[in-house]
Amino acid sequence: MPSPYEGLLEHAERYLGPVTHAEPPDVLGHNRGFAIGFHRHPEHDMVSAASTGLRFQDLEFQIPEEIVCSARSGQEREASYLVHVAATSALKNGKGHGHRGGYRNAEPLIPETRISSFAYSPHPHLPAEFDHFRDADGEAVLRFVTVVPMTDPEFLFALDSGDGLSGLMEVWRLDRTDLLDLHRESAV
Repeated sequence: MPSPYEGLLEHAERYLGPVTHAEPPDVLGHNRGFAIGFHRHPEHDMVSAASTGLRFQDLEFQIPEEIVCSARSGQEREASYLVHVAATSALKNGKGHGHRGGYRNAEPLIPETRISSFAYSPHPHLPAEFDHFRDADGEAVLRFVTVVPMTDPEFLFALDSGDGLSGLMEVWRLDRTDLLDLHRESAV
């Protein structure tokens, strides 16, 4: 019987670009439960860090998940760290994130930036087809959860507005905020 994840790498590379290198699960000196692959988009100035292996952990999922964070070229280390934080949070809490909620830290998560929070979301720069990997029968067997980095004022805006992340996305759209730039200023 073939794996339900047969073709997953090809799916990820179709949307994120080819894998350039990876961090093994034991990069920190112990098995953290997932590896991180790095992708470079062939047409856009975008690199992405994507977990691999989270789907095999004993977590409560609607459907198994992997975490993705996309950023500008040269910011892959920062994207990788945000994937690490999100995947480690799932492992610690024993459940996947889905496309809801987020994470807030008291201090910036990335030194010399204002990024202290993130939302769990569909990918804001890719077609909706990316967000769910489907098996040969067309059934969704894996969800890609994208970490969308936010400054603390943006997180509070999303929390306090009646529209949540969709309201903040509209502010970002009107402001033409470059969500791939992890060193950007706050839009609110």
